[in-house]
Amino acid sequence: MSKKIDISREEIEEIARKTNKTIDEVVNDYKYALKDLEYSLSKINSIIDENKYIRFPSKVSILNYGKNGELNDKYSCYDGLEQMQNLSKDELAIVTGFGPTNPPTAGTLASIFKVLELQKETGIYTHIIVSELSALNSRQKPLNELFKYTRQFIDFIKKLGFDENNGEIRTHNYLDHSRTFSIISSVFKVEDFADGEATDEMYRRLNLMGNDYSTMVSQAYTVADIVLPLMRDKKKGVIVPAGLEEHLYPYLARVAVERMKTKDNGISSLVDKDAKVGAVYGKLISGLFPYVKMSKSIKESSINLGDSDDEINQKIVNCGKRNEEVILEMMMLASNWNYKKIIDVKEAYNNKDKCYNKWLSYKEEYCEFFKELKKLWDSSEVIDEINTYDELFNK
Repeated sequence: MSKKIDISREEIEEIARKTNKTIDEVVNDYKYALKDLEYSLSKINSIIDENKYIRFPSKVSILNYGKNGELNDKYSCYDGLEQMQNLSKDELAIVTGFGPTNPPTAGTLASIFKVLELQKETGIYTHIIVSELSALNSRQKPLNELFKYTRQFIDFIKKLGFDENNGEIRTHNYLDHSRTFSIISSVFKVEDFADGEATDEMYRRLNLMGNDYSTMVSQAYTVADIVLPLMRDKKKGVIVPAGLEEHLYPYLARVAVERMKTKDNGISSLVDKDAKVGAVYGKLISGLFPYVKMSKSIKESSINLGDSDDEINQKIVNCGKRNEEVILEMMMLASNWNYKKIIDVKEAYNNKDKCYNKWLSYKEEYCEFFKELKKLWDSSEVIDEINTYDELFNK
């Protein structure tokens, strides 16, 4: 994620025009965006340093996936993977999740493509959680809207190639999850949740955060997702692909598991005495200028599958100088393009000042790829009228 420092009057006027905001509103947004960016970069670097996470490039692998540099290309750092090296495929689980608050952004697509590749290349049983009830608590979204997007997310991920014979896609409206949530809640303290995500300050300023209690519930829900395979399936290791701003969840899962092991109230037997939680943290896709990262909750920050074809074309092909690097990041992370093609894309980007047309051709190709993903999203299951009672109790 590169740091942008200055902004011209012309850029301010262009942003105002595109977002239907006044000049003063854009200037105010930009001041906050700089603060968010500086905070997030500082926070992310301090997370890596303080927790002694290991930065890529590294020779670490997950059941041989990574020996050829695959992890180096798509992840920034990792935690606890060495402890998984002696575990077999059947002793491991992969766990990740997505909040169904809006159509997927490029950042969400990157996470989906990465977990699908992990499932395919490692053969590890994979859990994907579409976390509608967590999103209800952490973001201010109507429940019927969350249910609608949940259906669409699940269908979309399956269409992208999720192997249902070696994994499961579920939601938080799930009894085994509730059981796990109840057990881990018994070992937590309020102060365990003092730290949030690195971008929480931005969401709070934009009035997109839940209240303190509901945010803690949402966090504990996510931790339950990670612990569930250790309890229910008796796995010995869980690997969590996530964004570094979400490092709290693998950390809290480890805290919960270690505390469970020492409890004499009957829950210590629910996890293996050697159970481990590891994480691999993906590289971030920057937000469209002037935002820190792409967020489903902030339309102006992202390119997402809910955009029109014209909007997608405008944001990708006619992105402007400030966002050229963002489009490169999308090509590298939010696509299924092979390694050789990515090398060619990087070369075209690096030489764009001398030969812009080659870089432009890749942008146009990626724009068409993104539009095909949009078609896939639009063709996924959509329920116009959601009955929240039926979704909760008659599933």
